[in-house]
Amino acid sequence: MKIDLKHTAELSRIALTQEELDKFTPQMDTIIDSVKVFDDIDTTGVQPMKAHVKFDELREDTPKVSFTQEEAIRNAKHKENGFVKVYGKVFGLDE
Repeated sequence: MKIDLKHTAELSRIALTQEELDKFTPQMDTIIDSVKVFDDIDTTGVQPMKAHVKFDELREDTPKVSFTQEEAIRNAKHKENGFVKVYGKVFGLDE
């Protein structure tokens, strides 16, 4: 199975250079190929594992005092309109 890493990166809003694509594409192909061994395993009659949580085991959902929005973003380097502003190659912006 081949994966179009450039398309996947674009969908994920990750900016990759051609050099990074050349480096990561074979690595991704190796990862995909390594899990193909599971295709050969006969799982006939094997039920999927599911972890169930019983409703009587859940904690009570009670509201608690939390940070204000100002306190939550106080240490952020970049803020805009009360939110943290994120920069970087991944998001296509530079500080």
